[in-house]
Formats: sequence, structure tokens, C-alpha cells
Amino acid sequence: MSATESAASQLLKKLLEGVAKHGASDLHLRVGQVPYVRLDGKLAETKAKPLTDVMMDEILQLTSGIRPSEDMNGEFEFSFDAPDVARFRGHAFRDSNGWSLSLRAIPYEIPDFRQLRLPPVAKVLSEPIAGLVLVTGPTNSGKSTTVASMLHHLCSSEIVNLVTIEDPVEYRISGTPSCVSQREVGRHTDSWHSALAAVLRENPDVIFIGEIRDRDTLDVAMRAAETGHTVFTTFHTATAVQTVQRIIGMYPAEEQETARARLADALRGVLCQRLLPRKGTRGRILASEVMMGTFSIKEAIRDPARTRTIPAILERSGDQHMRTLDQSLAELCSQGLVEMQVALAHAVSPNDLKRGLSLSGMVA
Repeated sequence: MSATESAASQLLKKLLEGVAKHGASDLHLRVGQVPYVRLDGKLAETKAKPLTDVMMDEILQLTSGIRPSEDMNGEFEFSFDAPDVARFRGHAFRDSNGWSLSLRAIPYEIPDFRQLRLPPVAKVLSEPIAGLVLVTGPTNSGKSTTVASMLHHLCSSEIVNLVTIEDPVEYRISGTPSCVSQREVGRHTDSWHSALAAVLRENPDVIFIGEIRDRDTLDVAMRAAETGHTVFTTFHTATAVQTVQRIIGMYPAEEQETARARLADALRGVLCQRLLPRKGTRGRILASEVMMGTFSIKEAIRDPARTRTIPAILERSGDQHMRTLDQSLAELCSQGLVEMQVALAHAVSPNDLKRGLSLSGMVA
């Protein structure tokens, strides 16, 4: 380290290098506390000393490029590169002790489908075919990584014009041989609204909207899919049927019939995922539910009385690339990749999963 580097700069460099070296997903910095990292989904203390408010303010300026001040908003997001280490997504927020910072590590190299253990249908959903592709799951379930892998595959396999709207930009998508524009809200465009209003004028073939945050965003995604674009986006829902219900619920009752018809026509597929601790070793592994835009699924979306039958359709439609989350969990258990208790804790229907594992001889 250079002798001219401040104590805060040296500490930040050491912490970021440690995150990358040990495969941590997150780094949490709070005034008056030691830094914490998240390893395999669990929080752990570092051996560093508690941070002072002066060090915290300097670290915030080093990472975000923003000098903290009293008149700033109480929170903001940003991204930055730590050369030769990784890219990081940051969320800064003010609490009773001053500024706090949460950093998410984003590797420079985008993992491929095999490394992520994505279901084979991910390759099908990555084709540049008009329609809406939703990747859903709870916070910290790897949605951004999955979408980045799909977009990287698409842009490497086809020549397309990809436009992304993100807050902030996370993975850098390679443009070879495609044309790629990644727009960050607050840096490259004033707001989500202005970026969404402009996106269809940018002649895209493929659009990635970082997250469906409100009905206006959803309307843009649906309209783009309806007008011949391939649209990827993410949603904070746990299952396919919950995703359909949440989308329809964003519209008032008098518009829901039309919303159902639009979603049914636009939908190509939904990939719901979560990350589980691996059995007997470090790391986490993907469990996923898959719903494709087949005729039976589209009819179940259109008809409110049939929407609740979606899980049953998924369960019996393996030949059409579909499966429920519980089927994915059962498979991981049978392969010895996750503990049964872990699978049961994440199951939609724990009793049914346990009964199925019992019939297969995995539990007494």
C-alpha cells in the first residue's frame, strides 16, 4: 500500500480484497461497529476495529464519489469498480450514528448457466423472441446474476441491440458481437420515468428493466413486449402463481381483466429462484421454479378462477420445461446437495415435500 494512502483508504482496500478472496457476498460498514461480511448467507464479524464517523465519511466519498453532507437525502445507491478486485453495488443510508454503507460484490466475470446451475430452459428463455421474461425471488436470491448470465449468453450468441435501465448498473454486459447500452438512473438519466419514456425510441431488440417498482414500469415492460421486443425484468415474488397475482394486483379491479389478457399474451416465462446452503460444504446452490407461457398457463392467467391451478399445471408439465419449487427442492435432496430440513424450510408445501421424500425412501 502507498504511504500516502489514508487509514480509511487502506482499510477499505483491505476489506474489499478480503471480500473477494473469501467469496463473501456483502460488506456492511457502520459507525461505532466493526465491519461485517456476509458469507454463504450468514453474517460474520471481521477483525477490523470499529469505524469512526470520520473514517465512514471518507470511505463513503471514496466509494461513491459523493462528499457526505447534512442536507443530503437519507439514502442513495451507487456502484463502483475496485480495480483487480470486483465491481460493487453500494447502498448508503443515514442512521442515528451517521452514515452507514452496505456493499454487494459483483464479480467482473459473469457466471455461465452451468456455474449457476440454472435449469436448461434458461437457454430457451435467453433467445431473442418477443415477450416478457421475469426472474423473481426474495432479496439476495441471485436474480441480478441470473439475468446477467442470460443477457451475456444472448448478446454473445446473437447480434442484437440491448438497452438496460438499472439503478445502479451491476454486471457489465459484453457487447461482442452485440450493441449494448447500459443506463444508470441518476448518472445517465434523470429518473426511471425519463429512461422508460425514452427506451422504445432507442431502437432496442432486447430491453432489461432492473426491477418492476410500480405500475408505470410494468406498463412499459408489457407495452415493449407487446410491440415485438424481448424484455427481461425482475420481481420480488417467491413463486410463479404469486408473481401472476402480484402483477394483476397492481391494477384496479376494473382493469384487471384487461391486465390478465395482456400478461397472458406477453408472457414467455417466469423463473423463480432462491439460494440454499449446500450440504456439507461452503457455498449456496440454486433452487428454482419454472413457468413457461404455454397455452394452459395463458388460459390460467386469463381466468381468475383457474389462476390458483398454476402450481398443479407446473407439477405435471415437466415435458414443457416446467416445475414447481418443491420439485426442485426434492431433486436437490435426492442428489445430496441440500439438507432435508433446509429444503423443508423453503418449501411451499412442506408436508407434501416430506411425503414425497418419504415415498422415495429418503425419510422414514
